[in-house]
Amino acid sequence: MSKFVKLLLVVFLFGIGSQLLGQDVYDTPEEVDREISKQEQREVRQNLAQEKMNKHSWVERTWMGVQDAEWKKFESAHRRAHQKLNEHPGKKVRKKYKQKRIVTLFVVGGLSYYIGYEMGKDKHKGKHGWDKKPIR
Repeated sequence: MSKFVKLLLVVFLFGIGSQLLGQDVYDTPEEVDREISKQEQREVRQNLAQEKMNKHSWVERTWMGVQDAEWKKFESAHRRAHQKLNEHPGKKVRKKYKQKRIVTLFVVGGLSYYIGYEMGKDKHKGKHGWDKKPIR
């Protein structure tokens, strides 16, 4: 078996092995306990919020409902306005950034060419420069 085939086999086995070992198939008991405690905390918070609402008078609860409705109305209008203004804001930003990057690339590339090649040609003319053919 050649070295190439052995190396290919090792790389293939590492690739498959890492995929298989990276899978988290079963939840550990600690993860299950954590999920249960999170669910319990969520239920406790909901119960506390419900009890708090029940403590208020009918007028206070109604006023809170009106405030919530106003806030939801404002939030949805705000979201719609942003969506209308910025249909695809990422495209414009990416396009400007891409253009800037291309211009920078050409400027830096041209400057590098001029400094490295053209100025180097002028420096190396003479006794031991580029104009002289190599000795064989």
